[in-house]
Formats: sequence, C-alpha cells, structure tokens
Amino acid sequence: MYTKLTMVLLLMLFSLTDGVKANTDSNEDGKAGISFNHASWDEVLEEANKQNKLIFVDCYTSWCGPCKMMAKTTFTEKEVGAFFNQQFVNVKLDMEKEPGIALKKKFGVSAFPTLLFLDANQNIIHKSVGALNKEELLKFANEALDGSATLSGYHKKYSEMGVSDPHFVVDYLNKLEVAGEKKIIVEVVNAYFKDLNKEELLKQQNWNLLKKYVHNIGNLAFQYLLKNQESFIGAYGKKEVEDKVYFTFLRQGNQLCDKEENGSYTLNEERKQSFLNDLQENQVRDKEMIRAYSEISTSRTLGDWPAYVAAVSKYLHNGIIDKGAMSLYNYALPVNKAVKEKSLRNEAASWCDMGIKIDGLSEGYINAFKDLKKQLNTVGSDQ
Repeated sequence: MYTKLTMVLLLMLFSLTDGVKANTDSNEDGKAGISFNHASWDEVLEEANKQNKLIFVDCYTSWCGPCKMMAKTTFTEKEVGAFFNQQFVNVKLDMEKEPGIALKKKFGVSAFPTLLFLDANQNIIHKSVGALNKEELLKFANEALDGSATLSGYHKKYSEMGVSDPHFVVDYLNKLEVAGEKKIIVEVVNAYFKDLNKEELLKQQNWNLLKKYVHNIGNLAFQYLLKNQESFIGAYGKKEVEDKVYFTFLRQGNQLCDKEENGSYTLNEERKQSFLNDLQENQVRDKEMIRAYSEISTSRTLGDWPAYVAAVSKYLHNGIIDKGAMSLYNYALPVNKAVKEKSLRNEAASWCDMGIKIDGLSEGYINAFKDLKKQLNTVGSDQ
C-alpha cells in the first residue's frame, strides 16, 4: 500500500514539475537565473494580476548581439534570478514574432534589447534600452519596485510641473535617454529652450543641454548659438563651439527625406532648401564637405544609385570627403548590396583599389577590400 501510494505521489510530482517547465525556463544551461514564463500574453497578464506583481519583459530579436550576451550572462546570475523570480512575472518576447510584433508598437520598442516593467494593465512603469550588467539590472529593477525613479513617475511629474525646474529637466532628459524616448526628448528640449532667456544659454548647464540634445538647426536655442558664436567661443573655446555647429549641420543634412507609410522615402524639398540657406548664411566650417555628405546620404536614402555613385566618385576625386579605409569600404558596401548595374559596381570597385593603396594598411583591411572588390566585379541575380 505504502509503495503504491509513494509511486502515485511521485508521478503527480513529476507531472506538476513538467507542467511548470512547459511554461518557464531559466537559461540554456539549466543554471540558476531568471525563470521566464512561456504562457500566452493574456495568461501572463492574468498571472501578474493574480500575484499582484509587475511584469518584466525582455524585448529581443534573434540577431541582436547584446540580447544574446544578456541571456548568457546577466540573466543567468544567481542573485539576479533569485530577485527577479521572487518579485516579478518574467517574460521574453521575440519582437519579430507574435505577440512581440503587435506589442512592439504598443510599447514603443525600436531598439534591442529593450527592457520593460509593466503592470497587469500593460502600463509602462519603467523602461531601459541596451544591455545591462548585473548591478545595473538590479538597480533598474529596484527602481521599478519602489517607484522612486521610474519613467512613469517622471512622466507624471513632468505633466505637473513642466520645465520650471532646470534640475528636474536634466534628470528627466537623462531618464528619457536611458529609455530611448527620442521623440519625448525633442518635445522636452524644445519646451525648455522656448521660454528660456537666451542669455541663460551661456550658462554651463544649458550649454551642456544644447550640446547633447539639440540636433535640429531650426531650434531656437541653436539659432541663437549661430548668431552669437563669438560669445559662446569666449566661454567654451573655438573647437567646442565649432564642433557643435558643424556636427549639427552634418546631421541635419542626412535627414532631408521623409519616410512614407509604404516604407519608401521622398525628398522634402522645403527642408532641403531651408537647410542649404542656413548653411550658406551662417558661419559653419567645412561647408563643402557638409553639402557633399548631404548629397551622398540623400541619394542613398532615395535609392538613386547612379546619383550616389557619381557623387561619391566626384567628391573623392575633388578631395572633399574622407578617403580613410573605413570610409572607402563603407562607400562601396551598399553598392554591392543594392546595385546590379555593372558600370556602377565597377566604379565602386575602384574605391576598393583606392583603399588597398593606402600606406600602412593592415592585412585585414587589404583582404576585406580585395574580397569586396571581387564581389563588386561579379554581377549576379543574388547581388
């Protein structure tokens, strides 16, 4: 009797254990770490509601290197596993498979890994973009639990006080940057600088904000900088100020196209003309180089490969754009991937020849150029 009862109990135990394993796992090697729930999304929400726990979501893709690193290191840490398994309902979502595809837009996920803490109603409590080590992940998780420095908490405070406190603005922007909330960063920066006394821009804190977060030449703070460069140079030095102006124009020149709903791009003629006018009318170093890179970037974005190849060759031969090994390789690489026309591929192959002739070039670079040239000189249906 005892033996039969023991066998029944063991069978029941193994059945229950197998059932748990079907819905959770720790990691590939079976070591201590975070146990991830593999139930349906609705079941995960129900479980979080039932246990009154936050949901930790690892938003990943199969090709994401940092995602794989976290899966093998941070997520397998014993201390991390003990804490997360006790405090949260843990989920991994491939954002290129359902339900990840649908949730990607809902949660504003555009980079990987994105780490989320949600409540059972799918409200984002906390968010971080990029791989974290053990200490960083535990700090992030504790913030989500105690609510002291969560993204949602900062959103609420901003809705109440706006940009009235400069110190809060700095903290909020840092929090938004960690969360990858680029659109909100632009909104907050524009709101902050809109009503700021322009002379206040010369203060160190505001100069730091302008340097780090203002990337649009139409921004009022940047326009003030353009018209008062000598004052800024007197405070922060010629190189620092000229670099800010140069790189802001360089970046703007690479963003003259609008993406359509079907995924294609069209040139925004009004933005282009405004950009060229500002470049012409203001004190900006290396204007020809900025125009050249803008032309190259625009033709590549539009998929106008004859214009792209012609522009790269023209500006290389005129000595206007960089002729370093990495630049030459990167000029040629997209032609190999996207272009079938032999004459364009041959022209791009000539850029590889330029790279091979660079004095002191490493063997690795030489072999990379030779391999790329060989591919460019081969035209096939798979190119």
